[in-house]
Amino acid sequence: MSTTETVPEFLTTFLRARCPDIDSVGVDEDLVDTGVLNSMHFVELLYLIEAELGTEISLDEVSTDDFRTISRITRRFFTPGQGPGATPKE
Repeated sequence: MSTTETVPEFLTTFLRARCPDIDSVGVDEDLVDTGVLNSMHFVELLYLIEAELGTEISLDEVSTDDFRTISRITRRFFTPGQGPGATPKE
């Protein structure tokens, strides 16, 4: 993640609340493999992102890879030109 991208505060708050026993999560740490993000948390996170953006996100427009890391979530949903309907760039 570049230094110009900032992680939305609600995102880190959400992850810490779901996994209080984890001290910190790196921006490129796999949230699924580490168990930080499970299927129930995924749904909650999706709703939070929708509320933050003020728009509905179709599951047809996203993939699980969009939610793998904090960096990917930030790039996919909170970087100008990316947004829920945009095609993600690698």
